[in-house]
Amino acid sequence: MLLSIKKIFSNIKTALFFLFSGIALLALQLFLISEYTFRLNQLQNQHLLIDKIMNMKMSDPQMVSIAINGTISEINLAVKLSSKKTFLETFNSNSKDLSNLTRSLETSSETFQNSALAWSASLKIPHNETEQTQLLNAKNTFVISISDLTAYTVQRLDESIATAKWSSIVLLIITLFIFFRYRYRLKQIYSDIDKACALDTNGEQKIAQTQEIDFVLKRLLRRTLQTPSACSGLINPSSGLNNLKGLLTLCNTKKASRTSNTIFIAVFEIDQYDTMVKPLPKEESGSLFKKIGEIIALREQSLDITAHLDDDHIVCVLSRNSKHIALEDCEKILHAVEASAFTTAKGVIKLTLSGGFLLKTPVKSIEEGIDDALQLVKKAKESGGNRIAQLRDRADSYR
Repeated sequence: MLLSIKKIFSNIKTALFFLFSGIALLALQLFLISEYTFRLNQLQNQHLLIDKIMNMKMSDPQMVSIAINGTISEINLAVKLSSKKTFLETFNSNSKDLSNLTRSLETSSETFQNSALAWSASLKIPHNETEQTQLLNAKNTFVISISDLTAYTVQRLDESIATAKWSSIVLLIITLFIFFRYRYRLKQIYSDIDKACALDTNGEQKIAQTQEIDFVLKRLLRRTLQTPSACSGLINPSSGLNNLKGLLTLCNTKKASRTSNTIFIAVFEIDQYDTMVKPLPKEESGSLFKKIGEIIALREQSLDITAHLDDDHIVCVLSRNSKHIALEDCEKILHAVEASAFTTAKGVIKLTLSGGFLLKTPVKSIEEGIDDALQLVKKAKESGGNRIAQLRDRADSYR
């Protein structure tokens, strides 16, 4: 069963969607890990602030009171930060455990802060064992609340790390699967494109693996089998395209069908003809011109005619509504040939075309139009090649 290029690229988009969804899930887990780590840091900071109050020197009661007030402010901020819910916990309505733990932390923190303030105020009073005992009890309760919330956070942190770990493994497997699977599929597509662009040097039947390229190959094959005329004297034997006589015969045949369209003549010459094409064997050069004819055939309309002259120029007689459309089709032929790779016995070669384009006037014959277009081809080659030269609309000069 042939593959569908359209379906392949549709599947690539779907696979990339799921891959990016997995990456988003992994990013979310990493964000949660950072939030849980921040909460643990704040809980650890509360331990340090408690120890700071409990181990404060009593040499100057007034300075001790100021230091305790500052430390209590830090504790209050740390409690608020550690009680803040993470992104997922905000949307989780069943997070009762966290709500109970944070409520217990806030209550025990408030009790500890009040006890610390009462203890600092009693430093000037001798025998303040009662305030000190209350402070120790409040400290123990506060530490227990911190430990409970720490245990809860560590558990969630471990779950997030485990999820991120397995997400990374699954994403790696999926990424490798997508890469190798569609790398193989794309190689099949590129292989089919090479088959469509390769020269037919040995007559082997080209079997495509994709529906679209198979359609193109069959279409080209049908056009190749439809010879211009039953008379072999009207075709070029090397390429199977019309020769000049066949071109003129078909022009006279299709003349009656051209009602409102304008006739344009385009002549193409291979820029690398002397260096790459002329040294090739006759069979290979004929296959090369046949392939160029197939590329042109993809742009042909029903009244167009393509011919391969004896001097290896390619002539296209185009029937179009406007000059702009005809010239645009000729430009597309140039770009298509430039983008194609031609496989020969000596390897792959790249070719470009130079063209001459003009409007066929009623006062001139097809042969005279071809001669004028050949002069334009020379101008195109003098300008660097791989371009089309045309006559100006209102002056008999080259552009």
